[in-house]
Amino acid sequence: MKKITLLFALMISLISFGQTPIITMIADGDCSGGNPKVVEIYADGAVDFSLYSIEKQSNGGSWGTTTSLSSFGTVTDDFIYVYSDSSSPELFPSEYPSASNVLNDGVVNVNGDDGIRIILDSDSSVIDQYGVDAVDGTGEFWEYKDGYAKRNTGTTANGSFNQGDWTFYNLALDGQGSCQGGNTFESIIGIASFTPGTVSCPLTLSITDVTCDNVTSGTDTYTVTGTFQGGGTETYNFVINEGTITSTDDPDTMASGNIVVTGIPEGTDFTYTITSTSCSITNTITSPECEPSTNVSSIADLRAGTIGETYTLTSEAVLTYQQSNRNQKYIEDATAAILIDDSEGNITTTYSIGDGITGVTGELSSYNGVLQFVPETDPGAATSTGLTVSPQIVTIAEFTNNYADYESEMIAFENVSFTDADGTVTFATASNYMLSNGTDQITMRTNFWDADYIDEVIPTNTLNVVGIAAQFDNGTDPVTPQIFATDVNATLAADKFTTSQFSLYPNPASNGFVSIQTKTTGAVNVEVYNLLGKRVLAAKNINSQLNVSALTTGVYLVKVSQDGVSATKKLIVK
Repeated sequence: MKKITLLFALMISLISFGQTPIITMIADGDCSGGNPKVVEIYADGAVDFSLYSIEKQSNGGSWGTTTSLSSFGTVTDDFIYVYSDSSSPELFPSEYPSASNVLNDGVVNVNGDDGIRIILDSDSSVIDQYGVDAVDGTGEFWEYKDGYAKRNTGTTANGSFNQGDWTFYNLALDGQGSCQGGNTFESIIGIASFTPGTVSCPLTLSITDVTCDNVTSGTDTYTVTGTFQGGGTETYNFVINEGTITSTDDPDTMASGNIVVTGIPEGTDFTYTITSTSCSITNTITSPECEPSTNVSSIADLRAGTIGETYTLTSEAVLTYQQSNRNQKYIEDATAAILIDDSEGNITTTYSIGDGITGVTGELSSYNGVLQFVPETDPGAATSTGLTVSPQIVTIAEFTNNYADYESEMIAFENVSFTDADGTVTFATASNYMLSNGTDQITMRTNFWDADYIDEVIPTNTLNVVGIAAQFDNGTDPVTPQIFATDVNATLAADKFTTSQFSLYPNPASNGFVSIQTKTTGAVNVEVYNLLGKRVLAAKNINSQLNVSALTTGVYLVKVSQDGVSATKKLIVK
């Protein structure tokens, strides 16, 4: 499976509670019949009032006289008014001239000692309430006979009645009102003045992982895992627009745990909403690209893949060079090499040069003509250590004529010199220097800024240069093969049979024969392998020519053995 770790929290604990109705004022008028009776309600956010009803509790009795608020429709950050003045219908507009969004209903025919609450119709849960449940308000702190009570700014609905959220004005409307020649009730109360506050949501939820099942393209599904803290104090309602919560951990009863959602289709914007009496949180996760990877058993097969597709290198490759810039690594096996470009730091394991790495998964890409492998996961600990990759000793002509067959591999040029060396100039970073073997020339670039030779004087003598087969494109210079040097004064063992001590020509071969020439006289034994490691040709006691007419077009590895030592060199057949 491929795992994408999301390094950000998608919820925060302190939020502005929205999308809820709040009772903000209740009044018992003093006009004829004790009218008008009024309840002011604020829509905090976009409130769909078709979901809610208002109820009355008379004299501490049972709740009843329920009226739906659906006639208000959806109201956003504004006030609505439910009033009762059945004896004199003209009283309310004259006493509350600026009020809009109104409903005349006997549900608020209260007498200053009655309770009022708003319920959610779907489950009858209490959203907000004025008055102590089952208590007659006469003589209580919250009585509002011939007066009113206002919710304090900066508070919000919490499903119950809290004395500290209110200021009480019992008898403050006695003898008042334009109906009695006094000030209007609206001017005394000061309606539509409430501003909601914030609440601290007990729940924090962070999405930590998104995992896909790596099946055929177009049918991937995702599993989202989140961790929560601070739950268990109230009931949370999780609404998922895609997928199903499968976790047994429940924030309604647990202080911490995991939330797991499965069955999210590929490419879906997965949205979840969490609500409770003090929480209203909505977030969206865009399902990341999560295509199944194709297994490849060699770097040569990886390089032959399709740009933009995802692959897993199932075989072991050797780390030949690495640098901190973009977390880049060069890996090589017996068939080829490739640059791992890991700018996002998905590979977190620390490796050393010479470590074997197995099971790298990533996307094949190209940058300025150079194939790159962009990892998507960390392959884990090295599967081998202390491995060596001897640089392939090639001529400048062999390399420049067949660059694509050497890209990102460790190579070496023997007996070359720097054309611009004068004994005083030093190597600088990100610079080009010309190498020559007397006949051909090639550019060496100081692409690895922490190389040992940086700031050293450029040698004037003939030497060996080891590095990565590469090319550099700065947008202006011609893009040509070059070497990213790792060592400009390499010592290549003279007592071993190295690739410099035999040559294959013509290479590429196209006429069915190649000549093998060694620095030591005598017959050699030859084995030829394809890039899958299968031996396809063997010949003993070869003095000069090898018949390769049976080989199809492609790249092969030719192993030459003489006097108990051997070396390997690439052969290109066209």
